[in-house]
Amino acid sequence: MNENTVAESNDSKRRLEGIVASAMDAIITINEEHRIVLFNPSAEQMFGVSAAEALGEPISRFIPERFRGTHEEHIRRFRNTGVTGRRMGALGAISGLRADGTEFPIEASISQVDIGGERLATVILRDITERLANEEARLLLAREVDHRAKNALAVVQALVSLTTAPTKEDFIAAVRGRVAALGRAHSLLAENRWQGGDLERIITDETAAYSKPGQVRARGPQVALSPNVVQPISLLVHELATNATKHGGLSTPAGWVDVSWACGANQHLKLKWAESGMRAIAPPTSRGFGSTLMDTVARQMGGEIETEWLPTGLQVTATLSPANFRLRSPEPTTGFGGEPIMPSANKGRVMIVEDELLVGMELSRALKEEGWVIMGPAGTLEEAFALLGQEDPPHAAILDINLNGQFVYPVADLLRARQVPFLFCSGYETAPSDDRYRSSMIIKKPMNLNVIIQELERLVGDPQGPETRRAA
Repeated sequence: MNENTVAESNDSKRRLEGIVASAMDAIITINEEHRIVLFNPSAEQMFGVSAAEALGEPISRFIPERFRGTHEEHIRRFRNTGVTGRRMGALGAISGLRADGTEFPIEASISQVDIGGERLATVILRDITERLANEEARLLLAREVDHRAKNALAVVQALVSLTTAPTKEDFIAAVRGRVAALGRAHSLLAENRWQGGDLERIITDETAAYSKPGQVRARGPQVALSPNVVQPISLLVHELATNATKHGGLSTPAGWVDVSWACGANQHLKLKWAESGMRAIAPPTSRGFGSTLMDTVARQMGGEIETEWLPTGLQVTATLSPANFRLRSPEPTTGFGGEPIMPSANKGRVMIVEDELLVGMELSRALKEEGWVIMGPAGTLEEAFALLGQEDPPHAAILDINLNGQFVYPVADLLRARQVPFLFCSGYETAPSDDRYRSSMIIKKPMNLNVIIQELERLVGDPQGPETRRAA
C-alpha cells in the first residue's frame, strides 16, 4: 500500500469518525458477543455514560431488565436473516435505560456488516420522549376541544329549553340576549386563556347595551373571578340588567343601578346590585328562569343570594366563597314568566353533578317534571360529597365527567361502593383516564332528555315507590 493510499484511507477514517461523532442520534455498534465496540457522543449524552465506561459492556446494560430476553432474541433473529438493515421505527416501540435507572422511549434502526470476518451490528437510536409528549398533548387538546364544543352546544340547548316568554318575539329576544351573554363570557375566558375573568369587565359588558351613560355605577376593588363562575356571574348580571330595563332602575331615564363589591371579614366577596329612582313595584308571584338561575348560581359560587324588594327598587346581594375569586388589588327578577313545576309523582331522589350552570338547571327542571326529587346540582367534587353526606341518599345519579378540570371518578367510586346506580353525561365519547369506567354508560352532550329519563328508569328499575329501591 503506497503512501497516497494510506493517506486517503486515514482521511476516509477521520471523515467517518467525524460524521459518527457529530451525529445527533446515538450510534452504538456491538460485536457478535453483543458487547459495545462503538459509543458516540450522542449515546454518551443519551444514556449518561462515557464512551470509555461503555466500551466492552454488554448492550443489555442499556435495556430495561424485563426486555433483555426478547431483545437478545431479536438480535439473534436479525443476524440470521442476512438482511443488512431495518429502517428507523421498524423495530416498533422500545425502551432504553439511562445510567440513573430511568427508562425512556426510543426509536431505532439497525444494520449489520461483515468486516474482516467479524459481524458487527449497529443501532442508531433516537430519544422520542418529547415527541410522544407532544403527540399526547395534541390528543388531549383535540379531546378537550371536542368536550368543550359539545358542552357549549349542551349549554345553548339548555338555555333554549329553559327560556319561556309570552310571545315568539319575546322568546327570540330572550334567547338571543342570553346566548350573547354566554358568548361574551366565553370571549373573556378565551382572552385570559381560561384562567378566569375580571368582575368589573363582566358588569360593564353586560350592562352596556341596556343603560345610558352614568346609569350604571360600578365600584369595587380589582377582582379576578375563577373560570367556573365567569359564565354564571355573566348570566346573573345579564338577567338583572334585562329585568331592570323592563321593570326596574333602567326602565326610566331618572333611574339608575349601583353595583358595588367588597371583600368582607370572612374573606367572602359581597356583590350588591341596588336599583333606585323608580316607583315601588310588587315582588313577582311566580318563579321563572331568573329565580332558578339565582338559586343555582348561589350554589355554584359556594355562597348565597339575597333578594329584597325595597321602596326604592330591587336589591340583590350575592356572596362568593374565597375559592371562586382573588383580589388583584383593590329573590327573583320578573318578566320571564313560568309557573312552579309540579312533579307528577315521587320517583325517588336523583343526584345531579354538573358544572355547567344551565345544563344542571335544564336537567333539574326536566327530571322534576318527571317526578324525581333533585339533589344538587353539584358543580364540584366537594359539593357532590356534601350531598352524599346527607341523611337521605340518592337512588340514582347523573355525573358530568369533567368538573372544571377535575374528573368525577372519586364520586363515582363512592356511588359504586354504596351500590347507587349512575350514568355519565358528558361531551367525551368514552370515559378518559380511567379504564374502570371506559365501558360505562355515557349519554353524550348535547343531550337528549328523553334518553336520560329512560336510562334513569332503567337504572333503578320500576318498583312501586322509592322506599323499595336500593339506597346507600
